[in-house]
Amino acid sequence: MSGLWAAVAGIAVYLLVTATRTVRLTDRVAPYLRAQPDREPDPDPDDPLLLQAGLSWSRGELSARRAVALATGAAIGALAAQGDLFVAGTGRSVLPLTILGGAGGFLAFAMWLTTRRERRARALRFELPVVADAVALLILAGEPVMAAIEGYVERSSGVAADELGRVLEAHDAGTGAPEALARAARTTADMEAARLYGLLGHAHVTGGRLVEALADLAVDYRASLAREMSSESGGRAVASYGPVLALMVPIAMVFLLYPTLLGLRSLAGGP
Repeated sequence: MSGLWAAVAGIAVYLLVTATRTVRLTDRVAPYLRAQPDREPDPDPDDPLLLQAGLSWSRGELSARRAVALATGAAIGALAAQGDLFVAGTGRSVLPLTILGGAGGFLAFAMWLTTRRERRARALRFELPVVADAVALLILAGEPVMAAIEGYVERSSGVAADELGRVLEAHDAGTGAPEALARAARTTADMEAARLYGLLGHAHVTGGRLVEALADLAVDYRASLAREMSSESGGRAVASYGPVLALMVPIAMVFLLYPTLLGLRSLAGGP
């Protein structure tokens, strides 16, 4: 039984270690690509993962909630162990189930954060064409870039309005508009929005034909959404027809092969 304890404890420790944030290759390379000799480090203390999930927690609050999730899972595991699921003796299942419960609580919290980020990213993709058109109309009416963003935020709600609202808060706090928009592009829930924020920041500095660029960007967004919806509809159609085909094909094969089997049996001289 000691070997079983060691195996369960090893699996739990592995899950706890691998459940932390996975650093992608792009995340490792991006700071070097963005680095400039005369640029100071980014003073923003916020966690991009929390901003992408639409949460205003600090890193300390995130760590505290992870600890609560781990403790809750461990408590549930300890309660479940009172039934003594292992047959080796009374109380032998308390330690491994407590470890597994803590790992499960930690992983459940990480999965909740991931699901929240994915939902916000999907919602933002559907908002982007409207955002580009609305900002283009406000700029066409004579508003500057930041005033157009403020007008959209005041009249709208959603993921894009939240992200642009943070841009306005940073701008009111003294951050330059290009820097605030660049920060929004780095922490946005969906990287497609980085094109819009980058375009607005560039136009704020250099000017140019921003209305036409926003109109073209809105067309690109709608074309991308059309392709995504077509792909998703095709996948759902296959998923819906899959069970039907799985039932129909064996039955059809039986009806097709049964007369052939009877004919072979009669040729063999069987009764």
